[in-house]
Amino acid sequence: MQYTNAGPGLKKMFIAQVGSVICSVLLFIPLINLLAAVGVLVFLIISLIGLNQAGKDIGGCQTAFQFTIAQLVLSVISNFTGNGIIGTLVSVACSVMGFLVTYFVCSSVAEVLRMRSHDDIASRGDLVWKINLVCYAVEIIVSVLAHIPLLNILTGPANFILPVVSLIAGILFITFLYRSSEVL
Repeated sequence: MQYTNAGPGLKKMFIAQVGSVICSVLLFIPLINLLAAVGVLVFLIISLIGLNQAGKDIGGCQTAFQFTIAQLVLSVISNFTGNGIIGTLVSVACSVMGFLVTYFVCSSVAEVLRMRSHDDIASRGDLVWKINLVCYAVEIIVSVLAHIPLLNILTGPANFILPVVSLIAGILFITFLYRSSEVL
């Protein structure tokens, strides 16, 4: 089978991920933050276009596209639910959707890469979704524990370690997208 849409779609996702990271950093700079917020939105759209394009060739990417739409809807709902238990449940559901997007992209692209004898890149995709599974699981546990008196003090160390591990997972995901787009 020819994968004429997969490579360019993954390349768009790669560009969108890199752009989103840059814009996320720029959000903290006064006066530039408004432009950065628009940039985040633009890169989100580019990512969706790329995911949809890759989904024409790889079924798991199409599934990830659908989960991304569900995650966006949950993110909007989360803005209205606050920080209470309902807000936490919506946030947990949003995190689950985020993990499923990563899982379906990484596992389905890795499967295609294995069929095309790129086992080294495929194994990187497997590593990425497994690291993300741990990150999302810890994030969900921390968000639930934060609402339980006395147990909420256990969340302190995780609040320092989790962002670092998530950053590493994000970098691995970006490199996986880049390398996959180059060989497909």
